[in-house]
Amino acid sequence: MMKVLKQNRVLMLVIALTLLVSATVYAEPVHKDIFSDYSADDAIGHIEVLAATDDAREAGTEGEHRAADYIADYFEELGLQVERQTFPMILFKDLGSELTMLEPSVAEFETKTFMYSPSTPEGGLTAELAYAGLGYPEDFAGKDFTGKIALIRRGAFTFYQKVQNAAAAGAIGAIIFNNTDGIINGTLSTPTDIPALAILQEDGENLVGLLEEGNTVKVNMNIQTIIEESYSQNVIATKLADRGKGRNTQTIVLGAHYDSVDTPGANDNASGTATIMEVARLMADKKLAYDVKFIAFGAEETGLVGSEEYVLELEENGEIEDIVAMINLDMVGVGDTLVFYMAYEETPTWLQEQFIASAQILGLQYDTDYSDRSDHANFEWFGIPTTFLSYRPDPYYHTDEDSIDKIQEEDMYNTGTLVASVLYQIAKTPMPKSPKGLKAKAAKLHSVVKGEKVYMK
Repeated sequence: MMKVLKQNRVLMLVIALTLLVSATVYAEPVHKDIFSDYSADDAIGHIEVLAATDDAREAGTEGEHRAADYIADYFEELGLQVERQTFPMILFKDLGSELTMLEPSVAEFETKTFMYSPSTPEGGLTAELAYAGLGYPEDFAGKDFTGKIALIRRGAFTFYQKVQNAAAAGAIGAIIFNNTDGIINGTLSTPTDIPALAILQEDGENLVGLLEEGNTVKVNMNIQTIIEESYSQNVIATKLADRGKGRNTQTIVLGAHYDSVDTPGANDNASGTATIMEVARLMADKKLAYDVKFIAFGAEETGLVGSEEYVLELEENGEIEDIVAMINLDMVGVGDTLVFYMAYEETPTWLQEQFIASAQILGLQYDTDYSDRSDHANFEWFGIPTTFLSYRPDPYYHTDEDSIDKIQEEDMYNTGTLVASVLYQIAKTPMPKSPKGLKAKAAKLHSVVKGEKVYMK
């Protein structure tokens, strides 16, 4: 079935992209071997290695470090120039959390520890609950939260700021309940002053109801975590341009984060990483007008840290303007609709338009949207044209069900061949000039990347 699908797509792309020449930046139709040689099976083989069920790739852990070694070794086998950009980070490990209601009745609740929550004392914290709405400063005003545990509704702004607002009001702990089905699997992005955990929407609403009826609600909240210094790394493989006459020395980036939360992480984001590895294989022997960097970013799940480190180093070295385009792949193996994202409306759109045109001709179901919840956002901060490709929906997102058996081969094939063909054409052809960075001052990017984004892709 996949062989027939490949043959049909090959023919369609060759004909379709030939017709697009006059209307796009493409200089010539895509060569058949660029996408007919693409192997979704090989890409899925990489996912099998990266997404071992008992070997999560959480940022800063040995699992992430082993994944980096595997990716780097593969790029070296392709004959690419490989380097690693290492940066310090905080390693977080969740040892478990519990929440038990003691008054007015006894009940236990499903919980999830927020990443970077500190531990409670051994045995937990026992205190009364106080409701703080969405957790704005005004929600705490005029109420007594001293020595209590704040119960907060999800939404509107970051988990970190909700918890810090509770701490400023005198709370000794924070509980955030969801605003949709399921448990929150989120991060605070950096350690907070008080411990925090998440509970289900239904449980949160029930607790709010008890408080609004005038009950004293007493709970025991127990969280045990490890927070220590570690490191993560970006794996950067460079395919150098053909340096013949008239060749450009600027760079196109094809990137995907390879770290995960504490799940197998097959779709998020072994799927994107495996795709750039397979596309790199196809590009390794091609003559290109631009350098192409295949980058596996570390520590995305903790706040887009790897891509932030990369662009800030480029900016510091005066090299940020050398990046002419960035393609980002994140969660491309599960779902029925391919989405082309950009982060900001001000960003040049020509790159996204190339993907849209190809998807239309291929008959792929697609959508467009804006999101700053993946690594492309750090590139767009400097005005670099990007496209972030992702399939939706993924019902297994950030759960233990994000495993290899959920990966859809057709999604992997569609993404890989589309990316390989567009990348090959733009890497061979002079591109539109992009304006200088959108921001006159690069400043710190944490204001862009903190919040719920990474955890609600």
